[in-house]
Amino acid sequence: MVNDVNAPTTMTPWAFYPKNADVKMLNGPRFDQDANRVFKMSADKFEPIKNDPNALGIVVSRFINRHFAHQLKRILTMQRYYIGVNDIKFWQSGKATNRADNRIANEMPKYITNMRVGYTFGNPIRFQYNDDSSQTDTNRDEVNTAIDEFNQRTNEAYHEKVMKKNLSVTGRAYELEYVKRDTTDLYVMALDPSETFVVYDTDPEQHSLFAVHYYYVEDDETPVWYVEVYTDDHTIRYEPNGYPNSQLTFDDSNPDNYEEHYFGGVPVTEYVNNDERLGDWEGEMDNFDAYDKAISEMANSEEDFSNATLVITGEFDFGTDSSGKPKTHPDVDGSNRYMWLKPARAQGMNSDNVIQPSVQYLTKNLPIDAWNAYVKTLNDNMHKFTNSPNVADENFASNASGVAMSYKLWGSDQERATQQELYARGLMRRLRLLGNYWYTLGKIRDSNLIENVTPVFTPNLPKNDTEIVDNVQKLSKTGEFSQQTLWEMAQAVTGIKPDEEQSRMNAQAESEPTMTMPGDYPDTFNKPSNETERQVEPHTAEFDESQPTGVQSVGEEQQVTLAQAIVKQRQAQQGGDS
Repeated sequence: MVNDVNAPTTMTPWAFYPKNADVKMLNGPRFDQDANRVFKMSADKFEPIKNDPNALGIVVSRFINRHFAHQLKRILTMQRYYIGVNDIKFWQSGKATNRADNRIANEMPKYITNMRVGYTFGNPIRFQYNDDSSQTDTNRDEVNTAIDEFNQRTNEAYHEKVMKKNLSVTGRAYELEYVKRDTTDLYVMALDPSETFVVYDTDPEQHSLFAVHYYYVEDDETPVWYVEVYTDDHTIRYEPNGYPNSQLTFDDSNPDNYEEHYFGGVPVTEYVNNDERLGDWEGEMDNFDAYDKAISEMANSEEDFSNATLVITGEFDFGTDSSGKPKTHPDVDGSNRYMWLKPARAQGMNSDNVIQPSVQYLTKNLPIDAWNAYVKTLNDNMHKFTNSPNVADENFASNASGVAMSYKLWGSDQERATQQELYARGLMRRLRLLGNYWYTLGKIRDSNLIENVTPVFTPNLPKNDTEIVDNVQKLSKTGEFSQQTLWEMAQAVTGIKPDEEQSRMNAQAESEPTMTMPGDYPDTFNKPSNETERQVEPHTAEFDESQPTGVQSVGEEQQVTLAQAIVKQRQAQQGGDS
């Protein structure tokens, strides 16, 4: 295979980091047109080589080369902006060596990403099983148990935050479903977007053909690249090599290099932030750079002002020596904070001019008001065009009502709704892969039961507990809502899941003593006695015609028992006094 001539000569990810004074900020496009292209391949061409690791390795090497040469730079650039290593750090400023050259990078990317992560996944996702007439309690319990055990074992809530961070930064995120070695326990792991990609078929629905995870390991010996390929039924591991675009070699003598995974699909799922696979703040990187330059130049001006050149006009008065002759140089005394100057005489064509002495710094006037207005405009634009609320804004009051807060977050909600739908697609693909494996193990009766599960997102907004409780009470009084629905609403305040709340209610009911109120029938009412049973013949039974139809008269023995129970109850209520 011929290597791509555009591939860097230094084959490490860090080769894409700019060198010092290498970047011309705000100067043309940042990335080429293939920097965010979706990789595709005809399914007809893939099928013949799918189960042939050597033939597949040739195709995989070609895609790795394209990813490394054209897409890695963009991903690493976005990742370094998130950690505050902006282009300002590598700017060709052209400053003289004796001038201040500060490089101050703003952390707006991290602010936006962290706010999006907390807003979307600050509250854990609920996986709700929707019953229908064809499902049984056993089906629901099996699926819920399997999902709960998986989420608890893998710390699913934190995993979602990592995935959302990758989405916000790079516009795409990848996760790997796998089985822990020597067990049947399922796990999920987020893969670095700079090391992972998926190749799809040419169908409009874009089915995954295979996924590639290639990563660089720099140890004490020879730094190498590892390559793992995932198809819909096998995991293929190639021999480590020194370059990512080298021809892959497969060792068939090691059974671990070709393993079946039983997921029934490619176990790597790609999540996208939007249809264009752009990060949350990728379109505002020019504003970030402009802001960095403005703040850095303000710092440079302040530093240059502190180190301004001292301009002295006139002559120094060095005084006279002991013989009364003028000194040619001053006596240096570090404790002196003043100097003596005298007027200087400048000879002209017609007369002499006397120049009065003066001392001043050579500075320039800073348009501080215009500068502040410019910086504020940049800051406002960064918040506005990324739909990120500025919590430092004086209009963003902490005591604002829920409606006022909703208006402030209206733009963010529009993006969140779209991103939530795209994320739910990835979640359902994850659940289907897990369902296939659970069905293989016999943990669930049918892999299609997973289709009854719906991910439920709850935005992490500033909440008013009193308002929530009031709403729950109002809905409860209508009688039109189930207890389960009310418990789900109250979960934001109590922090207790509805199932746990039901268990607590049942336990409380069992632990509370049963009280018999006056007038209540005892347990023995209308039951035959063990000792004697009074048989009443139909023709001798007494019947009071004044009683309502359907009400039996109480027998003598039962009347005595009832009276004794009432007496005991009253004694208990009066502290034992009859």
